[in-house]
Amino acid sequence: MDDASVQYYKRNVNDLIARELRHRLDLWQHLDADGGALKVKPQQLRDLGIYGGAQGIWVDKKRTGKLTADGVGISVGLLHTGTSYSDDLSEDGVLYHYPSTQRAGERDVAEVNSTKAAGNLGLPLFVITPGPTSGERRVRLAWIEDWDDRARIFLIRFGGHRVNPLLQNLQDDLPFELLSQRSRRTTATDARVGQQRFKFLVIKRYGPACAVCGIDLMDVLDAAHLCPKEENGSDDPRNGLVLCALHHRAFDAKLFVVDPETTKIEFKAGGPRGDDLRITRISLAHLSSQPHRKALEWRWAKWTAARGEAAKA
Repeated sequence: MDDASVQYYKRNVNDLIARELRHRLDLWQHLDADGGALKVKPQQLRDLGIYGGAQGIWVDKKRTGKLTADGVGISVGLLHTGTSYSDDLSEDGVLYHYPSTQRAGERDVAEVNSTKAAGNLGLPLFVITPGPTSGERRVRLAWIEDWDDRARIFLIRFGGHRVNPLLQNLQDDLPFELLSQRSRRTTATDARVGQQRFKFLVIKRYGPACAVCGIDLMDVLDAAHLCPKEENGSDDPRNGLVLCALHHRAFDAKLFVVDPETTKIEFKAGGPRGDDLRITRISLAHLSSQPHRKALEWRWAKWTAARGEAAKA
């Protein structure tokens, strides 16, 4: 193909992508009129080409196959039933897990690639969740913000406007703020805004495994704040650690802490030890990236202060 043909092909594809963008936004405008996106009948989703049923990720390959070089097409609708990973869904976004099924061929891989294509091309898709009744669905317009192949998750944000992709280079030399700028008078609902983004960034930074026991089941992994939200801690991933549910709870209960000088795990005096807590990693030295020193120091100061108060009692 000569240069002129290449340029013609690119212009043609760009025109098709622009049309697809307009088509999807028009569909959303139609659905969202008078709050209609809150209670959509499954048949309406099929009639509009938003979802085809029988799978978590719907790709209208006939319509969008020509928009990708590999012909896999671009994802249109993602189903989140709420039965798995319910904590990964909030009003502002969702952590959507890659499909892992026993279907023949490379269908899982194709669906992942088609969803990445939506992110790369800046096209929105529709996240479908249970509605107010069993015969209705709720639909949100959504945008792929980022993904992590190690954890096998997409970070998806809801909203009427395209989100900017996350910075792929989360360098340690970027400015660090331990405390956020929001008011302390934050409601419980407000505190949930952005929690999927924080979890995604923490898992992407440290890897999908508990920092102190190594368990790597996404079902039980949390992103733990070092300086917590209730103390106005920021959502910078360097203010976090990946912990399993057990060790997140033990960490919040101040049963152990990380020494900022050595990154070794220290245990509460008179409390359970490492074997009791099933902690198998005695420091954070195994992590390729470390929490910010200021975050570790903040947690350590709180720990030592509490230890001093206990000694006086």
